[in-house]
Amino acid sequence: MFNLPILLLLLPILGCFFVMTARKDAENAYHISLLTVGSGIFVILRLFAELNLQQTERQFIHRLDWLSESNIYLSFGFDTFSLMLLFGVYVAFLIGFVGLQKNSRKNKSLLAWGLYFLWNMTCFLSANDMISFYIFFAAMPVPIFMLVGNFGNIKKSVNLYLFFIFNFAAILIFLCALLIVYKFYHGNLPLQEIALINMPKHAAEIVWSGVCLSLLARIPIWPFHYWISALASNIKNPLVYIITCLLPLSGLYGFMRFWQVTIAESVRPYVWGLVIFCLITIIFITLIGIAHKDFLYKLFAYMTIYYLLFLLAEVLLSFVLLADTLQMNIAYSLFIFLLVTSSLIVFDLRMEQECIDKKCDYRGILAHMPKRAKIFTLFILVALGLPISSMFWNNFIIISALFNFSFVIGTMVMFAILLITVSMLFELYIMRDLKITKSAEEQIEDISQYNLAFFAAILGVILLSFFDPLWFVL
Repeated sequence: MFNLPILLLLLPILGCFFVMTARKDAENAYHISLLTVGSGIFVILRLFAELNLQQTERQFIHRLDWLSESNIYLSFGFDTFSLMLLFGVYVAFLIGFVGLQKNSRKNKSLLAWGLYFLWNMTCFLSANDMISFYIFFAAMPVPIFMLVGNFGNIKKSVNLYLFFIFNFAAILIFLCALLIVYKFYHGNLPLQEIALINMPKHAAEIVWSGVCLSLLARIPIWPFHYWISALASNIKNPLVYIITCLLPLSGLYGFMRFWQVTIAESVRPYVWGLVIFCLITIIFITLIGIAHKDFLYKLFAYMTIYYLLFLLAEVLLSFVLLADTLQMNIAYSLFIFLLVTSSLIVFDLRMEQECIDKKCDYRGILAHMPKRAKIFTLFILVALGLPISSMFWNNFIIISALFNFSFVIGTMVMFAILLITVSMLFELYIMRDLKITKSAEEQIEDISQYNLAFFAAILGVILLSFFDPLWFVL
């Protein structure tokens, strides 16, 4: 019998190896990538079936001793929260692979770097100790740097330089913080035990300030928002766009793992500074999203607001709600959030590319692709808050708790969500225009039956999650 946790950790890197050895003149690498992601989804579902959902601690823990004399080891484990996020990430990758154009499906470099990023994300979300967490936190920007640089259609290299500078600085700051922890503990230790280390007050403030700054560099919050918004606005490959938008998830996940049980009490008074920066970013990105004509930029603004909503919930509501309950509410929302936003990215980029190829006006394409228009509209309505998924109820709970905590903060967040969702809804109105040439109209093809069935199945998953977010647990 296979060891399922180890199999899940190894699947993406094994898939990456087989992709690199596949033939160049066929879609073998693409089929290997689909098989790898599909197998990962199957393993995650099997792990859910064997998971004790009543237990909040990590399960299926595996430890790899590295330097025993220095108490350095690698430890991996899973719980309901991390598996839920992994499930969403793997389905988002599956959507990204399905949305690739035919010419991209033969690009082994694109597929290999994508699977390498998936391997880093899998190990990062399952890391159970300080060193494992840092290793895959530091390794994650490498595939994104290569993907964006080679396939992101970036016109200005300064954006890549900003990406490198912010992330490299964050990695160094995180390393310094961990070295201070290592000095006081003389070895590696599980994440949940870091708060038990007896450190002087000033040392604790330096450590946790460094950790928070490192995690914030991954989240599109002012002033770190610039690099990711500048990169995302120019990316035209759906898989690369999805991967770029997954990077902030690593920063958010870090806050959710560190803040509750490991953050030092001496750092908590500074939380209001973080809240102010979050609110400034939410207001700024909402206004930019409304003013911008590009739908993908509106979608990026929508995703940023929700990432910051979850961050605010974590740093504020941890004082008034149970940590496990809050984290599961966010996990259920993030699962549907990843499915919906990934689908919208694929739909929009495919429609835009179709119009570029046929030399037609992008604004009128939905009128000539009725099946695609219906599916696209349903995903938009789910993103806007249509109550057919667990995302609606869990976001309702989180925003209501923010209102109870602070009426001003709750009002600002709700107002920003309302504005950006109305802006996205208006996109459906302007897409009905019929500005298209007769020759292009005759050549435009609607969504294939295969893709129609696939995205209908994604909508089915979203609908079933409304009744029970863990309906797939057998």
